[in-house]
Amino acid sequence: MGSRRRAERWERRQFRRLTKDLDLPEVSGFGEPPRPPRHPAKDFLGATVTLAIIGVFVLQLTDGLARRCEAGPKSRTGPRSCSGAAAFAHHAQPVVTLSFAACAALAVIAFIWYLLWGYKTNGQAGGTDPTLRS
Repeated sequence: MGSRRRAERWERRQFRRLTKDLDLPEVSGFGEPPRPPRHPAKDFLGATVTLAIIGVFVLQLTDGLARRCEAGPKSRTGPRSCSGAAAFAHHAQPVVTLSFAACAALAVIAFIWYLLWGYKTNGQAGGTDPTLRS
């Protein structure tokens, strides 16, 4: 019984060694491809566009809730008859609008920055990326 277990352990060790040798990227060629360098302009652009898109949804929600507080043909509607979420949205509407406008402006500035400088500084415009060479 003991020799059988030793043989099984030896086979497992050999199998692990062989699979370990095959997992090396130099041997198999299936290693992870080289990652391109990080682009701070692209990262900043993605963050600002994401914030601007979230801001659009928050602005629409705020405008929809604040619309209940607008003065209408009935005498009971108006800012004085608002309460709850509609009143909060009515008071927060200017802040949300300015925040969205700032995020959208920042996204436009980041887009222009990426087009003019961020794309060229990392060597993409000239085709100097080592993965593109043959």
